[in-house]
Amino acid sequence: MKDLITETNASTHVLSTGKLNLDIQIERRGGLFKLAERQNPKRAFLFVSTVLGRHIPVAPKDHRDALNALCEMTAPHLKGGAVFVMGFAETAVGIGAGVFDGLRKMLPGREMGYLHTTRHPLPGAEPWFAIEEGHSHATSHFIMRPTRGCYHPGPASTLVLVDDETTTGNTFAELAAGLFENGAHFGKIVLVTLTDWSGGAAAERVKSAVGDVEVEAVSLLEGSWTWTQDPDAVLPALPAMAEADCPSWEPDETTMYRSPRDGLRGRDMSETEYLSWMEKLPRFKRKERVLVIGTGEHVWQPFLFAETIERIGRNVGFICTTRSPILPGPVIAHKITFPDHFGIGLDMYLHNVNPDDWDRIVLFTETGVEGIHPRLREALGKGHIVDKDGQVFEMMDI
Repeated sequence: MKDLITETNASTHVLSTGKLNLDIQIERRGGLFKLAERQNPKRAFLFVSTVLGRHIPVAPKDHRDALNALCEMTAPHLKGGAVFVMGFAETAVGIGAGVFDGLRKMLPGREMGYLHTTRHPLPGAEPWFAIEEGHSHATSHFIMRPTRGCYHPGPASTLVLVDDETTTGNTFAELAAGLFENGAHFGKIVLVTLTDWSGGAAAERVKSAVGDVEVEAVSLLEGSWTWTQDPDAVLPALPAMAEADCPSWEPDETTMYRSPRDGLRGRDMSETEYLSWMEKLPRFKRKERVLVIGTGEHVWQPFLFAETIERIGRNVGFICTTRSPILPGPVIAHKITFPDHFGIGLDMYLHNVNPDDWDRIVLFTETGVEGIHPRLREALGKGHIVDKDGQVFEMMDI
């Protein structure tokens, strides 16, 4: 892949609580992010990805193009054996699955598996281990033991860790160290991100955590940043916990439409099987603008649906609800706040969705419809909900 920018591209951004200096060394794709301010005293800003589909609606083709670019960069670094891909909740669940999907298509016949960290451990199963993410609004990650045949560790195998961005590499290092400490040893580790702000520190941090293992890093953007805090600024507090406003939810690994917390094997990936219920949805007119919404960690199957209807000629956007509290501003023009889907007792958000911009809205949930709060349904005002069993409900008839 040819780099678009190979010379230093420096810029300064004045925010309400300080000044951010960016130094971009390599940009392999333009316009990858926009800057917004977070409601979080630990880190006041956020690189809002334009291709991730978490805070800004993205065309499925653009999302897939970014995934394919990452796969093309990753494949040459893989060893000759099995590949085990992991993504981080909640933001990188989808791109982790997408990198896994792209690699399995590029390398048919290779043993390959995927697993993501989760905020929602499977009931009745002890988590394999857990890690903490220091700067996040939701710090705990649980790692469930992967299903049989999902991963094949060993000296000829490669561990691929996927996140939307990295700055220090600490979260990568925590996960890699946890895997190795729990008996999952790999001959090589590849770190995959949309934006790498570590200046090479992420790979070195992982090396120091796991010992004598080769570590490579690939990304669509390489750079660094420095933050100067305004000493007079009042830092925003994290949103307060709220009363739970729906029944407490636990994942059910027996349902077809869910996030794969216990892992995916390469041979499990069947778009046709996942989308067999698509015929239950109303037909879309050719010129209709369709928005597909994933919820929390339930991202990958909704994306496959969005991609499928885009391929048959529809104008499609894809986005997901999130726990991430971002302040309104030029990048976050619309913000819907509502009680969480899971009965935890916290606010969740849907960013940059103006229902008037879309003719049809399809929202996917791995909970029952009771996990889609009336405040969110009323703000959207139209469309359909697809639940964990593939049942389809009118948004406003519940």
